[in-house]
Amino acid sequence: MQKKHSGTSNPPSPFESVPAADVPHERKGKHNALVSQILSSLMSLPHGNALKIPLLDLRKQKVENVRSAVNRAGKKINLQIATSCDDYFFYVWISNKNTFRN
Repeated sequence: MQKKHSGTSNPPSPFESVPAADVPHERKGKHNALVSQILSSLMSLPHGNALKIPLLDLRKQKVENVRSAVNRAGKKINLQIATSCDDYFFYVWISNKNTFRN
């Protein structure tokens, strides 16, 4: 037995639609500027040295969040990044030995 179609369609969406190809697939989080500065500095740093970033320079951002953002960004470009922190400074360095740097 065939089902009868009522001919009704879904109600129109209150939202605009766009082609998926036009949707940005990367986001710039709130740590983007700081993370970019850190990665740029790391790439020009001599092997075996670490960046020493004053905690006051983190602009009220939690060290844990900045640490996570730096590690995520490092993984995207195949860098193994190590971090440490004391009461006054946040330290960042490249820990993998086979990292290509310009």
